[in-house]
Amino acid sequence: MTPFPIRPIRAASLFLTVFALAGCGEGASDMGKGFEDGFKSEFVEKFDNSCRGAAAGGGAPADKVAEVCNCAADELVKKYSASELMSLSPEAAMPVMKECAVKSGLPV
Repeated sequence: MTPFPIRPIRAASLFLTVFALAGCGEGASDMGKGFEDGFKSEFVEKFDNSCRGAAAGGGAPADKVAEVCNCAADELVKKYSASELMSLSPEAAMPVMKECAVKSGLPV
């Protein structure tokens, strides 16, 4: 009788499908976290390079510039999500930059 063997196979297929779909939620959140982490890592690198380039002609010592730029990049990624960082304005970054400059001993 053919119907009997088909039912366990269907049940197993259904179980495997449900099990696989249940894991998709975790995969999606892991993927979102991976994007967030990757974006923030890239942001720190690009922000730091851009910050150093912009400050190069300002006369501040290179080591202090590096300290301020690193500090600001780190603080910004702690404070903002990846989507917020994508549209971050210079005005929003300025208070963080000033705070880092003060921490580094530079006049503001």
